[in-house]
Amino acid sequence: GKTIDPDSRLLLTSYSSRWAKGAYPANILNRMARAGIDFWDAEPAEDFVVRFTVRSSDQEKVARIAGSSLCTVKALEKRGSVVLLRRLRRRRMLLACLAICLLILGASSLYIWDIEVTGNEAVSDGEILRALEECGVSIGSFWPNFSSDLIRNSMILKIPELRWMTVNVSNSRAEVIVRERVPKPEIIDNDAPVSVTARKTGIIKKMNVLQGRPAVGVGNAVVAGETLVTGVMESPYADTRHVHAMAEIEAAVWYELTAQAELFTYEKAYSGRSGSRWALNLGGERINFYRNTGGNSGSCDKITSEYPFALEGVFTLPITLVREEFPEYELVRTARDETALESSLEAELISVLEQEMDGRGEVISSAFSASKQNGLLIVTLRAECREDIAVETPFVP
Repeated sequence: GKTIDPDSRLLLTSYSSRWAKGAYPANILNRMARAGIDFWDAEPAEDFVVRFTVRSSDQEKVARIAGSSLCTVKALEKRGSVVLLRRLRRRRMLLACLAICLLILGASSLYIWDIEVTGNEAVSDGEILRALEECGVSIGSFWPNFSSDLIRNSMILKIPELRWMTVNVSNSRAEVIVRERVPKPEIIDNDAPVSVTARKTGIIKKMNVLQGRPAVGVGNAVVAGETLVTGVMESPYADTRHVHAMAEIEAAVWYELTAQAELFTYEKAYSGRSGSRWALNLGGERINFYRNTGGNSGSCDKITSEYPFALEGVFTLPITLVREEFPEYELVRTARDETALESSLEAELISVLEQEMDGRGEVISSAFSASKQNGLLIVTLRAECREDIAVETPFVP
């Protein structure tokens, strides 16, 4: 028989599913094809019965063909845009509500209801959003009035750390893309008079003086801030010169670090009882559907779930349904695992030691000790390290 592709079916204004019953039901399909009547979804339903779908406008022709083919034809269901419109015509209030919703969606799409900031690292989202609000870009603003060039210039003046930014608006959602300035590298003046001092207290183990006059030697004990290499170059044959002292100085440095934690803790035991309340956030204004604004009394968590009236990539409305749950709990005192707690404190002390060395040394030896006092587990780390303690300090006459 003659069929039509599925895409063209979507353009049909109305169609109906029918079945034909007779001694030779296939004859009706053959005669429909010869008559140029489009049909689809033809399939046998049972013995001497075939089902098919045709346009509603061809149903009279199908009835005549069925009569001459000694078949009985019965309509099963009608579908299509025409049928839908006829049904909606009886529901004028529904159509009115649908039209109002479409108008609200159309008007809402001209306003900003969500702002996302990307590309920032040093500058916080809050600082950018505050500056945008001063430039007229905020929740509820009318985005067709935006001027990208004006917003960009104003933002760069307000936040000097930005070198470029743009605002892209799509479906009431503004995406703010920023690029931050690259900080200028610190310029070191190798001719400026500088001394080398100790940044840690320790015993000198190795010295490599590149420029300047040593003030200490290997084996000397030094304290933090003491001058190790001076930039003052005195000579009996010439005037005193001030140079940029440079040196690599390794010293033995000892650390004693302590960390402590409680041996007991309090954990939440949930009772299974829970309360909840609802609210509506409408354009930044919160409407509570409850009387008590102080929340639940007693010990309870607060879990907030938000359900925005939005379809991602299609539309966003300034309406959010908020549900707050308050599961109740009691605090139960429990003992902590001392072995795991001690290992955690040791790992914390090792991390602190690495921060103290700042990548300029290595651990020669270390030892941990632990004790209990007043319900606390106290862990102490004693370590000997070899590290570079030299730091350049501007010379002050």
